[in-house]
Amino acid sequence: MIRRTRAGFTLIELLVVIAIIAVLIGLLLPAVQKVRESAARMSSQNNLKQLALACHNHYSSFGHLPGLAPAPTGSNANSFGYSVHARILPFIEQENLGRTFDPNTMPLFTGTFPVSLALNPVLVDTARMPVKTFLCPGDGHDPLYTTITGGGVHAGTNYVVNIGSGQVGAGFGNTYDPRFPTDGLFWYGSKVRLTDIVDGSSNTILWSQCLRGTNGGTLSGTPRLALSFEQRRRMYANLPGRGTVATGGLNPQLNEIDAENATTWVSNRGGSWIWGNGSVNGFVTYLTPNSPTPDAAAHGQGWFSARSNFSGGVNVALADGSVRFVRDSIAPAAWRAMGTRAGGEIASDN
Repeated sequence: MIRRTRAGFTLIELLVVIAIIAVLIGLLLPAVQKVRESAARMSSQNNLKQLALACHNHYSSFGHLPGLAPAPTGSNANSFGYSVHARILPFIEQENLGRTFDPNTMPLFTGTFPVSLALNPVLVDTARMPVKTFLCPGDGHDPLYTTITGGGVHAGTNYVVNIGSGQVGAGFGNTYDPRFPTDGLFWYGSKVRLTDIVDGSSNTILWSQCLRGTNGGTLSGTPRLALSFEQRRRMYANLPGRGTVATGGLNPQLNEIDAENATTWVSNRGGSWIWGNGSVNGFVTYLTPNSPTPDAAAHGQGWFSARSNFSGGVNVALADGSVRFVRDSIAPAAWRAMGTRAGGEIASDN
């Protein structure tokens, strides 16, 4: 009789095969992640392109770029009005959402700050509606926020408008307080024309990116080094002991040492597309993209920088409608120059 033996893998052979598969997966995974980031980056650039074109369409219709809309009524009109995002809804195929409110006649919030301020009940469904064009696919945080001044649930955004350069000191004037005209493109009641951008529309930023906040309320008594990596990138410092200046800005002015030593942190960055507020959906160019220095503010105004999850930089849309990727390594002076509309700076090739 012929005895047949059944072929099979030995344990050693099986372990070798598993090891080879593990090595291949280890080699393939970074490539897959890189492809995913590249796709998300391109999608984000497409969103910024749509937002830039929407501003230009608004310009064609009204003769000026959209501005933050002051609240129609109330003593805090220049703090609790509508955003640029809200003004361009009809130009990004969101006409139906835009018809749910009139930024010129309907208050976004009711009551008085800080005692009885509340989201207008008529706008409860509108404020919490996520808009895909306002969200970067590279940011995986939940788009709904509950830690917004005035209460209610708000849908967030990753795209922020250029308030100004954020520079401080003698001779700079107001460069970061959107309650008053700044050296940027957007503030409450702004009606900037393209002819006002004397530095050149191809040298001036219109939109950039931000990382949405953690939606975890306010942390007090917490040094920066005690924050997690994500908290450091997504939260901003609330600086104590500062008052507001009648012509715009803070007294005493912002400084990087106070920002580094802060112990109170706010988590509503990017937390609302409908509410026009510098801390929520504006940015300044004082800190370079993804700066290790934390964002810092008082009274809702201050240094809010451009940040993203993309390796090495952020996407920006320029005032001419073009979209670029700006690297973290850009010189601070060049980045700040891109935040001014009429600073007279010489553009660099950063």
